[in-house]
This record gives sequence, structure tokens and C-alpha cells, in this order.
Amino acid sequence: MLSTFVPSFQTTPYMKLYSIRPLVFCLSVFMSQVALAQTTLSAQDKKDAKTDSETKTLFKGGPSPKIKSIGLSFSPLVQFGQLGPQQGGALALHVNNKWEIGASFLGSMRHRNEFYSNDLRQNFSAFSLAYTPNANKLVHLSFPLLIGVIRYQDASMMTGMPGPGGRFDNFYWRNGRNAFGLQPGINAELNVHKYIRLFAGANYRLAIGNDEIPELSGFSGQVGLKVGFFNHKISPKK
Repeated sequence: MLSTFVPSFQTTPYMKLYSIRPLVFCLSVFMSQVALAQTTLSAQDKKDAKTDSETKTLFKGGPSPKIKSIGLSFSPLVQFGQLGPQQGGALALHVNNKWEIGASFLGSMRHRNEFYSNDLRQNFSAFSLAYTPNANKLVHLSFPLLIGVIRYQDASMMTGMPGPGGRFDNFYWRNGRNAFGLQPGINAELNVHKYIRLFAGANYRLAIGNDEIPELSGFSGQVGLKVGFFNHKISPKK
């Protein structure tokens, strides 16, 4: 009778150690990845916490400042159209040769004694904002926006007054009616010189408020001159 031979293997300590090595290796890799991920998350949490605690600002200094150049200009101008002939000027701060922030004034071109003209006497004092995307080109576009107060004559005040001029004129300006005004527009600008720009364009003034009347709103054209420095570079702090 033939007996079946089943070989038996005896496990030695060396074989046990050899079989454990892959498991130890996998565990060590896993633990190292966990430790690395934990360190990364901790660093990110600290960064986020620091960022959340800092005040975010539009204008920021440092090695790469957001404001890279500044400028200052004065712009005398005249305006004509549905609002009648007007003249005035604007003073603006230029930022990065793209943005203009300042103040402007426009008033009716009238002799102080001409109160009985068919055109309504008015003036517009406004905060001004403009965006010029390609100011370095010889001819480029600019997009101005005026936001302010329109003051105009009140016909009821003129009834029974002794006459135009002098004290009456001062009384009119102190006691005229007001309306809120918005005036967006578009201008074409020509770089005549490093410090001089000519511009011409069109705009629409919209009057809003209880004292608003149709004569305060309308289309106008304007021409003017910008004089100043527009793109003075700011050296980064070291």
C-alpha cells in the first residue's frame, strides 16, 4: 500500500521576519503620508487664520505694490448740448495710469445779469471717476463718470425781486433748488505731450430727486485739456 507523502514546511524565524517586512514598509509609508498631510493642513490653517485676521485693502504696499504709478492733473473744459453751454474744470488724481479720482465743476455760461434767458441756469458739483484702459496709446478712450449735486434757479424766487445782479445773484445761488445728478460719458483722448492731453466726447446727465425737472437731464458734448503728470512711477520698498 502506497502512502501519500505530504511535505511539511517548518516556519523559521527568518521567514517570519521576511514576511512581515512588506507590512511594516506599507505601514511606514502610510504613517509618513498621514504626518505630511497633517503638517500641510496645520500650515494651511495657520495661513488661513492669518489671512482672515488681516484687513484686505485695495491699495497695498510691499515688494509688489498695487499702486505702481500716480499722477495729478487739472482739466479746463467746455460743454454744449441740451443743457446749454457750460464751462468748468476737474482736478484728478491718477492711479496706475488707468484710474482717475477727483472732483469737477460745471456751470452755465451766462453773464451774471442774464437771468431771463430761455436756458435754465444751473451748475453741477460732482465727484469724478474715470477709467482709461490704454492711456499710453497716442489716441485712446476714457470712460468718465460724475456723481454729484445739480443746483438750479427757482423761477418763483425771481417774482417780485428788484432786479438781477449783486445781492440778488448771491441770494439765488444760496437758495436755489437741488437735484442729484449722474453723468456717464465717453471721451477720445490724444497724447499731445507727456504732460498734455486733449479730449473730446459725449455724455448724458440724469437728474434724480424731488426737485428734478426735465431741463436738468440731457445729452451734451464736451472738449477739454488735461495738464499735469499722469504716470509717475513708484519705486518698490526694499
